[in-house]
Amino acid sequence: MTLSKMLTLGLLVLGAQSARAEMYFSADPNPPRFCLQNFNAYGPIYASKVEERTERMTGFLQSIPKCDVVHLQEVWNEGHIQQIENNLNRQYEISAPNKKSRIGLMSLFMADVKGSQTEDFQVNNEGGVLDSVRVAFNVKKAYHVVRAGFFGIDEDFFFLNTHLHPTSPAVRLTQILDILRWRLKHQNEKLVLSGDFNADIDSVERKFLMLTLGAHDSMEESLGGAYPKSFCTYCTGNPLGWMLSDHTFDYIFFSNVGNSGTTLKALEGEVNMRGTPRKPWSDHFGVRVKFSVEPTTSVVEASDIERRRTETLETLAVASYILQQEDAKEFEGYAQMINELSTQLKNRQGTFNTYFEKYR
Repeated sequence: MTLSKMLTLGLLVLGAQSARAEMYFSADPNPPRFCLQNFNAYGPIYASKVEERTERMTGFLQSIPKCDVVHLQEVWNEGHIQQIENNLNRQYEISAPNKKSRIGLMSLFMADVKGSQTEDFQVNNEGGVLDSVRVAFNVKKAYHVVRAGFFGIDEDFFFLNTHLHPTSPAVRLTQILDILRWRLKHQNEKLVLSGDFNADIDSVERKFLMLTLGAHDSMEESLGGAYPKSFCTYCTGNPLGWMLSDHTFDYIFFSNVGNSGTTLKALEGEVNMRGTPRKPWSDHFGVRVKFSVEPTTSVVEASDIERRRTETLETLAVASYILQQEDAKEFEGYAQMINELSTQLKNRQGTFNTYFEKYR
């Protein structure tokens, strides 16, 4: 081969390598994404085969593709907590407020955790037999909030993990109001909240939460705007379940209220972490949603805000009626709070109204 041909060949090789390098380092045209997995791990003292089920659960959470954020509920016992930490602390930074008090919540992150806080709900029971047992064992319902950011995404997010009361709509409404009270003081970042809400798709509580917190149901949006009739996360076919009908209790909601000029969008959602028909991992199934962070701010028409205002006032009235049926004095302050929220919406002024009108 002549010298000129060797030089030509060398230039071609370098050109090809340069082109490959340029392709390799070119920016991803898609908006940045992250994933959240929610799962009620079913770990009360009466639950069977907790260790065996947890091995399967943590094995799944270590598999690829991993979710960036994992919210767990009903991780009550010290051994259960330790097993999850031992199996997952190499993959995740773990925030475990359940080690300090019996709230059952754990949050796991492949992200930069900037801070966290935990708040007990002010109303934790309605006085039934099961609530008496919970009081005896000092078991409480609470919410846990972590502020975190992801590599390649130029904003932080609030991730709220919670588990609402299992039987009382009135108690659940007060617990949602506790979350709203916190949110009104922390509006700078977008909010992603998930957990076991113990409220079905058509419940007043779910509607109340979405309207007052300005939240979207990510699973509903990923399914095209409506749940299919067969959808459930607490299902009769599950041998660990206690109910004789199908229910949906587990959700991932999100609010786009925040200072950043971007928009969270739910891309893909699925029900998962079922296990097998004979060996389920919990009495609940998991829910998993992938989000994109769109680079533009979504716009909501004024007419849509007014439609939501009317719907919210109607839902607040229903919630007020439910709370007024309760005899305990601890419900009185929440009924008054609902009246104040309604007044702000009607007069179009106040902290809640300002937050309400930021919905997008």
